[in-house]
Amino acid sequence: MIVLLAGAAALRAEVREAIAYLEREVPKWKRENKCYSCHNDGDGLRSLLAAKRSGFGVNGAVLAESLGALRVPAEWEAKPLARLQFAAAVREAAEAGLLERKDLDAAAAAVAADQQEDGHWKVDEELAAGSPVTYGAVLATYLARTVLETAGAGPYAAAIRRANAWLERREPAHVAELAALVLALGREADRGRLTAAQLKNGSWNNEPFDTALACLALGGTNPAAAARARQYLISAQWSGGGWPATTRPAGGDSYAQHISTTAWVVLSLTAPPPGPEPPRSKTAANK
Repeated sequence: MIVLLAGAAALRAEVREAIAYLEREVPKWKRENKCYSCHNDGDGLRSLLAAKRSGFGVNGAVLAESLGALRVPAEWEAKPLARLQFAAAVREAAEAGLLERKDLDAAAAAVAADQQEDGHWKVDEELAAGSPVTYGAVLATYLARTVLETAGAGPYAAAIRRANAWLERREPAHVAELAALVLALGREADRGRLTAAQLKNGSWNNEPFDTALACLALGGTNPAAAARARQYLISAQWSGGGWPATTRPAGGDSYAQHISTTAWVVLSLTAPPPGPEPPRSKTAANK
């Protein structure tokens, strides 16, 4: 028990360092470039909001400054990826009571308009392996569905059904897609495949982004695998508080990928693990 408590204390110390890093980086782009960045104020802000909801201290002035970007969907970048990243942050802020219902409704409407006819969301290049700033079709569809579900299944029931049907048909081509499918559908077979793909060092593919997604996906049902993932993530943290960017192909250098990778890792280290949910059957998805 003493060892576990010591590990938890160390984890919180590392997370606080990461939060402090994002508190500097999230508002930085707007201050220096006079516009909002979806990677900073979308992914970055969402991770800070999630950390706050989980009981971590977050600078209120930073949150207040960056929330301004979320209240005006018409001023978001004119691309599906930006709309989804900002909308996911709006959802988190609304859940935290920091934005109003009208803000969530506007975000959901913006996201719903980008759904493809077959039910999925195409937010960037649809490579087999999504990245922190391209997401990939599976992660994008899962996130978009959560926004619509939070806004209210009633107005978006048909869109949610199409999304579920598409997710049910999807055969994952990469571990990031597999983790996103576990988050979206909770199928036991997918969980087993994802668990089997974990490396001895606790990571998936030796990539912080892939590991963060898998940690989020397994946290509620496989705490041992999630604990090993968190140990890997802490070991990979840079001295400044962030994480090396997960890029496709690996080894690239991207400020946007770095910020979004760090945001996803913070989400995995701070958000409470989801409780196990019954799998969404194909029959239920198409009712």
